[in-house]
Formats: sequence, structure tokens, C-alpha cells
Amino acid sequence: MKEKRVDKQKLLFRAQNLCSRQEKCEFDVSKKLLGWGANPKEAEEIILRLKDDNFINQKRFAKIFASEKARFNKWGPKKIEFALRAKKVFDDDIKNALLEVQDFFCSETISKIIRAKIKSVKFSSPYELKNKLIRFGMSKGFEYSNVLVEVEKILREDQ
Repeated sequence: MKEKRVDKQKLLFRAQNLCSRQEKCEFDVSKKLLGWGANPKEAEEIILRLKDDNFINQKRFAKIFASEKARFNKWGPKKIEFALRAKKVFDDDIKNALLEVQDFFCSETISKIIRAKIKSVKFSSPYELKNKLIRFGMSKGFEYSNVLVEVEKILREDQ
């Protein structure tokens, strides 16, 4: 079976269009390009061009990603960091992005997500409820110690 040849210029145009609609990182664009039929060398060349033309900017991507996940998804710093690492973002860019959204990681945010979750949790003992709430808070990417303090405060208030 003959492989269909994909025009590099068309791939560049599609990638530019993609990046102009939503902030993307190198990793995501590379996956898209390979999925569209580009070979790895072409994908690398296109990504370099996109970076030169400022369609792709890893620092900008990290900051926007962290901001959206903290603000809208109520993710904590650990979950955001893990997701950015999975997208092959550099450590310095991750650190700077997390510093910019640090205010969203306060005890008030943890308390809000725990209070919202408590309404839907099924449990047979206070111990089970506490453990489920702690696991939930940690699954959202918050530190164990911070989650524990908020869960215990909420459970004391509800008694």
C-alpha cells in the first residue's frame, strides 16, 4: 500500500491555525503533527518554525495552563506540576507558572472543594468519611498536611 504524502506547508498552516486558537505546548503540537502524517523530522522543523514565529511558547503555555487548571478545575500545585511534566515542560517554567497562581492554593480553596465533595460522599463511619475527603483533596493535587488541616476543621464544625 502506498503511503500518502503530506505537504509540509499544509501541515505548517494547520499547526499555525491550531496554535492561534488555543495555547499549545511543543509536546501537544508534535503529537498532532505526527497524527496528521508528518514524519518526526518534519514535525521537528515545523515546531522550530512555530517557536520562531511565537506560535509556541513554553513559558506562556505553562502559565496559562496553570492558571486555567487552578482557577477553573480547582487543581492544586502537585497535580498541575505533574500534568506539565507529562507535557515535557521544563522545571523552571513549571516553577514560575506555579508561583503566578500561588494565591489559588490557599486553605480557602481546599475548604471549598472539600465542602462541595462532602455532600456526595457515601460513608459508614466518620473515619471512612475523613479518609475519603483526604484522598479526594490529595487527588486534586494539594499537599497532605494542608488537606488534613482543612478536613479536620470542616468535620469539627459539622459535629
